[in-house]
Amino acid sequence: MAHITIDTGSPTLRMTTSIHVISPIDSGVPSDSTLYLLHGAGDNASTWHRLTTVEQYAAKYGCTVIMPQVNRSYYTDMEYGLDYFHYVTQELPAFCSCLFKLNDDPQNTYIAGLSMGGYGALKAALTYPERYAKAVSLSGVTDMQQRLRDPKMEPGMAREMQAVFGTELLVSPEQDLYALAAQRIEDGVKLPALLCCCGTEDPFIGMNREFADHMQSTPFDFKYVEGPGTHDWLFWEKHLKTTFEFLFDEKK
Repeated sequence: MAHITIDTGSPTLRMTTSIHVISPIDSGVPSDSTLYLLHGAGDNASTWHRLTTVEQYAAKYGCTVIMPQVNRSYYTDMEYGLDYFHYVTQELPAFCSCLFKLNDDPQNTYIAGLSMGGYGALKAALTYPERYAKAVSLSGVTDMQQRLRDPKMEPGMAREMQAVFGTELLVSPEQDLYALAAQRIEDGVKLPALLCCCGTEDPFIGMNREFADHMQSTPFDFKYVEGPGTHDWLFWEKHLKTTFEFLFDEKK
């Protein structure tokens, strides 16, 4: 396996950004699958590789893992900021396909993330279901409006959220996971399989349970896993195994 760090100018972001990639490219054969792995708020493109055993799972399953950097954007085309959702879902796949021997078949393309990245992964899969076979959220923000109404939100965080979602902190249908899921059902398109995992001591456990209850009543192939743990890397490392088994072992 190769671990590659890329610093490149992005036309969408109008600045230099970093991408970390774990790839079997050094073997000279195409990767069987591609996983876009999204970081959480406060992290960056390197964090998954530094703090988990993701490279071991990538080697086991012959998977190229692409880890972009989006700062604290909530994987959104920000109201007052940069177009990170367009970057992750449009520019990034096209750029990486030019550099690596990726399998672009949607049935072998996946997206996953933790916390803010869990929201981003679900939003990407529900916006573009034709591009991803499966998506995974670990401790994700599954109800953005509930998150924005959190009375415990620090003033600094509230200002950040205003930059992302606007001063009124209103979530549009394109940013709401419930609305996106309903629209995809109405469209009658092929739906991606979804997995959500959350720790029982996680501050987001309530919204994850509510989202799971809702999604399990829909036509989506939806799986929910919870267990002991809070919003930390011990839980995410444990359920990285859950993630890869969901993405690959259940295909067998």
